[in-house]
Amino acid sequence: MTKKESFIKAINYQKSFPVPYVIRFTVEAEEQYREFLGGSFDEIIDTGSYAVFSQTNSGWEEVRPGYFKDYFGIVWNKTKDRTLGIVDKYPINKPSLEGFQFPLIDDVPVFNYIVQNKLNFPDHFHFLSIGFTLFERAWSIVGMENLMLWMLMEPGFIHDLLDNIAEYNIKLIHESAKVGGIDAVRFGDDWAGQNGLLIGEDLWREFIKPRLKRMCDAARMENLYIGQHCCGKVESLIPDMIDVGINVFDPFQPEVMDIYEIFKRYYGKISFLGGLSIQKTLPYGSVNDVSKESHKLLDELGAQGGYIFSPSHALTSDIPPENIREVINIARDQKNVE
Repeated sequence: MTKKESFIKAINYQKSFPVPYVIRFTVEAEEQYREFLGGSFDEIIDTGSYAVFSQTNSGWEEVRPGYFKDYFGIVWNKTKDRTLGIVDKYPINKPSLEGFQFPLIDDVPVFNYIVQNKLNFPDHFHFLSIGFTLFERAWSIVGMENLMLWMLMEPGFIHDLLDNIAEYNIKLIHESAKVGGIDAVRFGDDWAGQNGLLIGEDLWREFIKPRLKRMCDAARMENLYIGQHCCGKVESLIPDMIDVGINVFDPFQPEVMDIYEIFKRYYGKISFLGGLSIQKTLPYGSVNDVSKESHKLLDELGAQGGYIFSPSHALTSDIPPENIREVINIARDQKNVE
């Protein structure tokens, strides 16, 4: 069975052994781990990860040292956080799209990544990963404060902005499907913090859900699976994600939700990717702590199907390399518990 076949079985709540897994790194963490190993290191090949991500957040233009312009013309300061960065300047400061240009689909190099990943990893499960999908793209254009204020004071403008973003993403989905080689679309949008939603359920259902559904419908038209990445305490929105057609949710944070109870409650309706604590166990636990938590996830969730083993975020630079090595070894050398 290929990695792709195993991944699809897990998404469809079928038992698959070994349990498919994904291990990803931030830029800083990968550099540190490579230094720890004292040699070369490849995130996909050397971890054995089952999925490959062709990302729209790659290939940005460096306009000056440490500052990168994305395809929407937004410049990100990556002098400290080199994986995501922070917006240097928001292009819209009044509730109007006048003068703002949405990027042309052909200008995004993600299609080249799809082709290359298909050639390099033909047996893997392939995601088109649309970073800053909708809510995050909106605040990257107008700023978080303006976005929240204008949802209340200028809702017509925010509806217009989000419609334009959604239509751009829908075109991207269809064009990527034409290239071939992708199995799923992964939307990346953080709607919450540690303690709850950023905008509340009512506003989320008014502004985000209808566009998310349209994007999911577009993916289903192309016979693609649908993943949703959202950090934070979003347990209350899981039924909505199921309603619009999300197949797999990540990062499944144990710090903000009871992942075992949620897995049981929604088993057969949505699958989960993640669960291994990136905030506590991995950075602050011992190698033995990492081992125990990893085996518990694999044995109790992975053995049932509907679960992809993974840390609850891309690995960060505060994680001891010994703990990273332990996760990789456990994932790669799984023992069948049946």
